[in-house]
Parts: sequence; C-alpha cells; structure tokens
Amino acid sequence: MDKPDLRDPAQWLPRELFAAYCGPGSDKLLAYYDKAKAKRQLIVFQFDWLAFFAVPAWFGYRQQWTLWATVVGVVAAATVIEALARIHLPAGAFGGAMMAVGLMAHGLVLTTANGQYLKLKRQGLGPDAIRSALADKARAHLGSAFAGLFGALAIGSALAYLLPS
Repeated sequence: MDKPDLRDPAQWLPRELFAAYCGPGSDKLLAYYDKAKAKRQLIVFQFDWLAFFAVPAWFGYRQQWTLWATVVGVVAAATVIEALARIHLPAGAFGGAMMAVGLMAHGLVLTTANGQYLKLKRQGLGPDAIRSALADKARAHLGSAFAGLFGALAIGSALAYLLPS
C-alpha cells in the first residue's frame, strides 16, 4: 500500500468513521472535521474553552490518554530539566505552549483517529471491523476529564515537592 497523501482529504478516514470514533454528542468535532477537510489540513486551529485553558482535562474528557501522557510528560520533563540544570524557563512558555496545544486539540484527535484508521486499513480489516475497532475511542467522559486534570496536577505537585528549588 502506498503512503497516503494526508493533504488529500479523500484519503482520510470517512466522516462517519470519525463520528463513530468520537461517539455520540460530538458535533463540535464533526464540525471540525468538515472545516479541516475544506482546508485540506488535519490540524487547523479551533477554539474550545476546556482545551484552551485545561488541555490535560480535555484530553481526559476525550479519553485520549496517549496525547495526555505526551503533553504531561513533556511538561514534566521540561520541569525536571529546568530544576536539575538550574535554569529558569518563564511560566508564560509553559502556559503559551499549553494554550497552543489546546488550539490544536481537535486536530490532534482527528490525526490520531486517522492514524488508527490507516493502520487498521493496512492490516486488511473490512469496514465493519474497522468501525468496531474505532468506535467510541474519543467518547466524551466527564469523569475522565477530572482524572486528566487531577492527574496532571498531581504530577506537577509531586515534581514541585520532590525537585530542588
């Protein structure tokens, strides 16, 4: 199978599979899909209050734990390096980076869904098996939003306590 041209929306996962991936009540993500498809880019800035101000909570809300771990891990690693190297990174750098990730959050979910779709397609799975494998992977879950937020806060608090100041 040739490498897909991700600038060609015809090679993206179909809208109905993205809808299945996002689960019920995902109108904002489906509107994002339409916007991204029209612009022919998987990642287009999209404002979402929760994603903009609390991206770990938003990734938890959408059960995107790989993205959550990546974002929280990068911030934790930067915090550790900052403390051990005895350098000072401005707090605005962290806040600004998190806000930028928040503006890209919908696109990161679409990119993840598309990657999983292409992987399943390469494995030769049929449409029903692909739909079943993708179903509800980004379903909204309020309890997971709290887990995402409190998990990130707990890691940040632990680092603040354990690292030399």
